[in-house]
Amino acid sequence: MSVMAYPPTPAVDADLAVRMFEVMALMRAVEDRMVAMYRQGELLGSLYTGHWHEAIAVGTASALRPTDVVAPLHRDLGVHLWRGMEPWQVMASFMGKATSPTGGRDGTLHYGRLDLNIINPVSHIPNNYPVASGAAFALRYRGTDGVAMAYCGDGATSRGDFHEALNLASVMRLPVVFIVENNQFAYSTPLTHTTAAADFATKAVAYGMPGVRVDGIDVFAVHEAAAAAVARARAGDGPSLIEAVTLRMHGHAEHDPADYVPSELKEEWAKRDPVQEAGARLVELGILDADGVTAVLERARDIALEHRNKALGMPMPEPDHEEDRVYAG
Repeated sequence: MSVMAYPPTPAVDADLAVRMFEVMALMRAVEDRMVAMYRQGELLGSLYTGHWHEAIAVGTASALRPTDVVAPLHRDLGVHLWRGMEPWQVMASFMGKATSPTGGRDGTLHYGRLDLNIINPVSHIPNNYPVASGAAFALRYRGTDGVAMAYCGDGATSRGDFHEALNLASVMRLPVVFIVENNQFAYSTPLTHTTAAADFATKAVAYGMPGVRVDGIDVFAVHEAAAAAVARARAGDGPSLIEAVTLRMHGHAEHDPADYVPSELKEEWAKRDPVQEAGARLVELGILDADGVTAVLERARDIALEHRNKALGMPMPEPDHEEDRVYAG
């Protein structure tokens, strides 16, 4: 798949634009730092990153209220950061530290915080789709105008729970927004081996909901699509599906060299770095100058290093705490 042609980038509020760029820059810096930590043996197990997913994570999360429920993926660090999760908490999760959101009971990517209305990601994608649909039902049942948002990858659209969630959400007109992160590979399986359809957005029609395909590199386009879908859900008009197109620029995880991705495809998408494009757009709009963009990027790298050092010094779980926070002891 080649880089797609999309409508022009929409205008955006200046303060929101700067904040989105700051969180995108922080997501990239934190994940770059964790890649180095992985290679230095500072993490337990593997590492899953979202390089070239920054615009999708931040553009969608920024369309929600803090009281809305979000069910992100392992590529969506920007969702957690937007909601207020500290980078050291994420690092501590991959290090199995007692101070991590899971208390050291999961050393990889299954971190979330219910106090921030973030549902923990799970390995079985898209199990978070029916969970988010349930959250949307609960929000409506309680008489709120809250919205739920769930994410999955292109490969996960082949699973039954994807179809069941979309169908039930549409039948019940639930206030939920479904994000399909089309990064063109389900681990090592290309799109041509998982679907015969030209895209995923048009599949929404079969469920009686609108679907839109957006440039997953352009944070402002993603935000505009997400804001429209969230407003529709909040008004009681039911669910929507957003397909955001990008390419996963690292392997499925850091142990995966991704040699199954054609080199010419990676070279083509490498020309469109979402973080760089967001910074350039702010300069073009006169919201920041080049020095301001550089300052944001440098500050993000400083924060990432600071939080790495903080997480390294935190304790591991104690054996006598192993029955804490379990359903039955």
